Amino acid sequence: MTVIIGIDYGRRRVGLAVSDPTGTLASAVGTHRTPEDGSAVDAIARLAVERDAAAVVVGLPLTEKGEAGELAELARAFADRIREATGLPVHLLDERYSSREASAWLNMGGRRRRPKGSIDAVAAEIILQRYLDARPGPKDGS
Repeated sequence: MTVIIGIDYGRRRVGLAVSDPTGTLASAVGTHRTPEDGSAVDAIARLAVERDAAAVVVGLPLTEKGEAGELAELARAFADRIREATGLPVHLLDERYSSREASAWLNMGGRRRRPKGSIDAVAAEIILQRYLDARPGPKDGS
């Protein structure tokens, strides 16, 4: 198996995560600013080559009612651009509450404020881990 890239799309930042080669564990790898200028797509394409990625998962920011709003449509368009740039399959995954969960996780044990970018990276990790856990098949890397 090869690596899968996870993305938390936002208007100002894109959080990035990658799986281990067995597709079992997701890890945050950072963020990229200004996703609309095309540089984020280029950075993701480079990451896909560097990590020999097999697929990409983009979080789809649905409303609390499960509906697609403006940000969800922007995330779909971003996913399409990644698909075109990488030639990889790109999956969309409901990401409701991933940023809230990431913020809570980062703030466990204290009230220290974290840079916004770290929340985006951890949200990408959460999105990717949800995708990895939901896939059928053995989860022990065999």
